[in-house]
Amino acid sequence: MGLDMYLSRIEREAVPFIEHDPDDIKTSDPALYAEMKPYLNKCGDPQFFQWESLFEEVGYWRKANQIHKWFVENVQEGEDDCGQYEVSFDQLRELRELCIKVATESVMTYGKINNGYTFDGTGAMKPIIRPGMTIINPEIAEELLPSQGGFFFGSTDYDEYYLDEVKNTIEIVNRVLKNTDPSEHAIYYSSSW
Repeated sequence: MGLDMYLSRIEREAVPFIEHDPDDIKTSDPALYAEMKPYLNKCGDPQFFQWESLFEEVGYWRKANQIHKWFVENVQEGEDDCGQYEVSFDQLRELRELCIKVATESVMTYGKINNGYTFDGTGAMKPIIRPGMTIINPEIAEELLPSQGGFFFGSTDYDEYYLDEVKNTIEIVNRVLKNTDPSEHAIYYSSSW
């Protein structure tokens, strides 16, 4: 349970298929349906059309709420609906540049960080505090990639966990940009919680 986030790649020739309901296409556009047939399941039944088989996962985050917030605001036009949204290569570059700026300009220091919650003997929830690294100049992160609270979205603190997800995002985007030809593939972002 919690915020799970995915970046997926799909061949551009398959993109028109994901924009249609196979049941509707079977009667309205038999030619397009014939093209879709190789993507149907063994039964050939459009009810069991498997979009998942068209997508290749190329990036995954868990509870990186600052990255999710960026996708919602910059790719999903503010609609946080667990939908699947195409991400342009320019948008990926923009996200990478923001992450690089946050990662290089954030200054870390030793401190105490929240590492989740537990329940005390009375059943009250209390934070688990442990030694760790915190960002002493969080205003840069707050401005460029602010954290976002939500139902099991993870911590909203500006600490080592926040920065780890920013660095992880740089690695994911670099890998996607290096290994994906924009003329052959499209990139999609989706989330669930």
